[in-house]
Amino acid sequence: MIRKIIGTVSTRIIIALITLATVLINGWYLGAEKVGTISLIILAITLIQMLNNFIGGGALVYLYPRTDLIKLLLPSYVWSLITAFSGAFILDLLHRIPEGYTWHVLFISLILSLSSVNFMILMGQEKIKAYDIITLVQAIIFFMLLIFWIFVLQIREVISYLVGLYASYLIAFAGSLFIVMRKARWGDFKGTLKVIQEIFRYGTVMQLGNIFQFFNYRLSYYFIEFFMGIKAVGVYTMGIQLSESLWLVSRSIHLVQYSRISNENDEKYAARLTLNLVKISFLITLVGLCFLYLLLILVFPLLFKPEFEPVKLIMAVLSFGILTFSVSIILSPFFSGIGKPWYNTITAAIGFVFTLISGWFLIPRWGYVGAGISASFSYSVATLYQFIVFIRISHVNARDFILTKQDLIAFLAGMKGYLKGNMTNNS
Repeated sequence: MIRKIIGTVSTRIIIALITLATVLINGWYLGAEKVGTISLIILAITLIQMLNNFIGGGALVYLYPRTDLIKLLLPSYVWSLITAFSGAFILDLLHRIPEGYTWHVLFISLILSLSSVNFMILMGQEKIKAYDIITLVQAIIFFMLLIFWIFVLQIREVISYLVGLYASYLIAFAGSLFIVMRKARWGDFKGTLKVIQEIFRYGTVMQLGNIFQFFNYRLSYYFIEFFMGIKAVGVYTMGIQLSESLWLVSRSIHLVQYSRISNENDEKYAARLTLNLVKISFLITLVGLCFLYLLLILVFPLLFKPEFEPVKLIMAVLSFGILTFSVSIILSPFFSGIGKPWYNTITAAIGFVFTLISGWFLIPRWGYVGAGISASFSYSVATLYQFIVFIRISHVNARDFILTKQDLIAFLAGMKGYLKGNMTNNS
């Protein structure tokens, strides 16, 4: 498992560097207003993805080892079509999509939803390496196209970003579909309706949590747009993207961890694994937080236009919440993997309520600082609830979360084995 985690982390680091380069290029050549427009487009796409994941989301990872593939794929693909078309037009009616971009949101959402279904199946199959390769290729293709449009074609508009999304998502869908279909475990259609009911039952609980979590992450965008304007959304997006890049290790661990726990039926093993991973994730996020903020202090004027100066303040205010929520990211797969996803839903709902209340009062008064305080506060309260529930279910003590010398030795031994194995394979 250490091999899979390190492989995924390595991939995520490369993707994070590409994302950082994308953020910088967008900041210099598109400007805050266009970055704000892109942010709202991505927000709309993500909302549709939230609807899609009621059937085509994380429930597929849990159910794949227990169900025939065809009974998972067919309803998931049909649902992707339904949610892409209905979601885009509903959001357009609600004026939640920037003018002129509704069809782009629809088609990009559809491609992304279909790709997401395949990715969930890959995770259920524990094909983490294939997942990593496809997501890396996707990021590289997107970045190359963005560079081509901005620097070669000299088209510095929102469409430059969207073209990259179209091409990279299409390639991700084709590549993931090819791998999913190889040596796939098929069956007949008998019992498909029952499987759909099971997907929806399990997926609804999980996805309600994801929806609450999404608004916990992004509700502040709408508040900032309402109180401060779309240009301010672009500035805040920069701070959020840089801060959330620190979750790359936690999210990488999350993928491998959820896949592993879902294929096991040992709750004690899941608890021990989660406890160890929480410690490592927290430590790495803390080190990364210190390094990133120090780097920005030293070289910020070289990387950003003056209009993005508030990004440093945004990141400083967000830092505590980013650190605490790295723990929540690792605790979540434990509850989903043992078949108790409702605890994640409650966690996300708690965070959403605190974001809604604090954001409405703090953002109009303190602007970016208010948004950052709201986010950090909601992340921390939500994580505290999850932490308490995990202790109660797993019967561990709070002091067991303290990182020990033995934990570090075990982790370093795993890394040494991974590196040694790679050197042997390459020789």
